[in-house]
Amino acid sequence: MNPHELKSHIESVKDTVKITRAMQMIATSKLYRAREKCENSYRYLKELRNILAALWRREELLSHPLLRPRETGKTALFIAGADKGLCGDFNHRIFDFADDFILKHGADKIFAFGQTTREYYSKKGIPLSNYYIHMAQEPHAFDAISVANDILEMFSSGEYKEVYILYTRTPTPYTQEPTAKKLLPVSLPENAGSPADSEGLFEPATVASLTNFLSQYIMAEIYSALADSAMALLYKRMTSMQQSTENGEALIAELTAKYNHQRQESITGELINAGAAAFRE
Repeated sequence: MNPHELKSHIESVKDTVKITRAMQMIATSKLYRAREKCENSYRYLKELRNILAALWRREELLSHPLLRPRETGKTALFIAGADKGLCGDFNHRIFDFADDFILKHGADKIFAFGQTTREYYSKKGIPLSNYYIHMAQEPHAFDAISVANDILEMFSSGEYKEVYILYTRTPTPYTQEPTAKKLLPVSLPENAGSPADSEGLFEPATVASLTNFLSQYIMAEIYSALADSAMALLYKRMTSMQQSTENGEALIAELTAKYNHQRQESITGELINAGAAAFRE
């Protein structure tokens, strides 16, 4: 590679580094907001779980169709990936986890969160029942409401035995854990209280009011999963762009050294040639 080609390559890498640095800064800024969303969703979900734990032993709740286990029916999976790449191994890890889950537990229907999830299963020849895009990086409450409505309608038809959401859990922004969470039937909460604990907590305790509460609970579970996944995605994107920026800067330093070396050799050669020509004269 001659000096002109080296200089052109250096400028090209510098332009790329500008882009990766900007993407790193954007991901870092969004990560703080995603973490706040996660913490808020955890708090809200915790309160709903406390209510559910207090209500659990009430007879009218035990017989509710959203909580009653089913012996037969299909298994549906909602799998949360990203809408695009440039996020390290985020997509690979959740897809590997999902493939392993399907191998062990089976799945009759797959629903995709994110464009990459849709493309991944399309390439594998696995048909999707539905897909949701533009929810992966910045999920909103109305996204969770829309998905919850779809899930409840599907489960209420009686066709499905259980519904799971597979997503990347983030105990901390620096830790990602692919996870399967059962959405339906609603799982028995830990530390369920006694019937007396629920007195006056939830009135009137009708089937309609319990259905409304459980719908809110499922929506909160979905939103929490999407918020978790978004935080993991943004952290992976931030670190991926940071690594790309560092690699680009290292390459610029290496190419600049080569360019300077070739320029020095060229100047030295010109001086030698000029000296030789002067001597001959």
